[in-house]
Amino acid sequence: MKKIFITLFVLFSFNSFAFPQPDKPKLVVGIVIDQMNYDYFGRYMHKFCEGGFKRLYNNGLYFKNTNITHFPTYTAPGHTSLYTGTVPAYNGIVGNNWIERFSKSVMYCASDKTVTGVGTSSKKGLMSPRNMLTSTVTDQLKIATNFKAKVIGIALKDRGGIFPAGHYANAAYWYDLSNECWITSSYYMAQLPDWVEKFNAKKLPAKYLSEPWNTLYPIDTYIESTPDDVPWEYTFEGEEKPVFPHNLPALKSKNEEVLQYSPFGNTLTKDFAIDCIVNENLGRTGETDFLAISFSSTDYVGHMYGPHSVEVQDTYLRIDKELAELFTFIDEFVGEGNTLYFLTADHGNCTNPMMLKEKKYDAGAFYNKKILAAGNEYMQKTFGVENIALRFFNQQFYFDMNVITDNNLNISEVSDSLARFVYKNVEGVRDVFTSYQLKQVMDSRFRGNDRSSGIVSFSPFIEFFKNGFYEPRSGDVIINFKPGWIEDGEKGTEHGSPYPYDTHIPLMFFGWKITKDEISDYVRMVDVAPTISAILNIDFPNGNIGTPIKAVMNNIGHKR
Repeated sequence: MKKIFITLFVLFSFNSFAFPQPDKPKLVVGIVIDQMNYDYFGRYMHKFCEGGFKRLYNNGLYFKNTNITHFPTYTAPGHTSLYTGTVPAYNGIVGNNWIERFSKSVMYCASDKTVTGVGTSSKKGLMSPRNMLTSTVTDQLKIATNFKAKVIGIALKDRGGIFPAGHYANAAYWYDLSNECWITSSYYMAQLPDWVEKFNAKKLPAKYLSEPWNTLYPIDTYIESTPDDVPWEYTFEGEEKPVFPHNLPALKSKNEEVLQYSPFGNTLTKDFAIDCIVNENLGRTGETDFLAISFSSTDYVGHMYGPHSVEVQDTYLRIDKELAELFTFIDEFVGEGNTLYFLTADHGNCTNPMMLKEKKYDAGAFYNKKILAAGNEYMQKTFGVENIALRFFNQQFYFDMNVITDNNLNISEVSDSLARFVYKNVEGVRDVFTSYQLKQVMDSRFRGNDRSSGIVSFSPFIEFFKNGFYEPRSGDVIINFKPGWIEDGEKGTEHGSPYPYDTHIPLMFFGWKITKDEISDYVRMVDVAPTISAILNIDFPNGNIGTPIKAVMNNIGHKR
């Protein structure tokens, strides 16, 4: 009897004291506000409600110097770099689209023809994270918990939900405009859960589009924005002017995408996220669960109207209220203080070029078809060969490798020659890089100026292009526009550059153990994933180059 008692005591002591349960949040919620400029927070702060952005600021860690370090600054590379803790040169997501260098085919970042759509018969369902070459913080959470933690990604854009959720997610959901429903793919499951079917059956998009979009507050109070009627904003088909009210019920028949180009796409996303939390029991599973939400409509509205428009301001005043509702709900469902949040952006945007030119600033637009034609015309005259360049997008010339090989052309010679031509003759060009120059930089063997070619080979921005270069998916000659220049049109706005208006992003941590502070230290987008990993005591993503943010670790008491 004495032996049994001693054995039970030892076992009890071993279980109780040798392995204490680690203190972790019950739920992590990553929030990406697509195309959120850093200055929106300060510009609109005095008009935000208490429970949304202000709650983050008044109770959380606010970082004033968070930066993207890759090119191009698009949605897919931004979301992927945020969650993988590494740059496109390693995670492989070099753009929203790219040319597969040796097959010449155009590849959409999340495209996967091996899967089928779930909840749809359209091509919108043929998506997965397979093109992502490294793991995410969400993948590492799944591995660390023996795949017991629940991980779900949600966004109107497939790429905004898929890449943050990672390779091992329980689900990623995105919106199918043509069928007006949330969908996924067979990569994750064979059929939609009942709760998603029921949510889709509510037909909420019809409700959101049943009334005109008017400003939340009297329009004359939107003094932080340009006048409502300016020439550099796009209009919906059927509209004469880009002004309030936008008659959504009348516009929706001719504009399939009208929901996402209004703030009500964010409303739909928030409502779906709340339903997901309830039905998947997130934060109550006994493990740390992870919900990755990306609000996509801020990007669409920004592209259409530009960052200084009344429409953008109204969209942010509305998403502020959506966030407040989301935070309040999670407090009630998971318990206040049990959820760790981070909020950031995938990129910013450029002030509209027409607006800049009105203020006497050098700005403008490149047109991809024109620069492709000019480049091919020059190379035909120089080398006697037609159509050497296959495409120009992502600010890059992609050569047709078959044409190069069949005509015994030296790719370095052709690249240098085209680079010299573009650098000297195309208005608005700041820098030109060739693929082999970027490879040399990556090998740490190339520095200085290539004065023989007349190309400024070393630029303070070359690091961004190096970080965004993955040879099988990147171009042969890459252009850096001057600040204020954008692609394919002078209305609305664009992004993609290495300049601060695209790379300086907001970052806030809030919730579990976080106390208020304002941080001016330099922080990178790639530092967020290892920070979450360190908090959760899990491995960093397998391609990680980031560093846990000291201000966060110190703030929650992870000092030693």
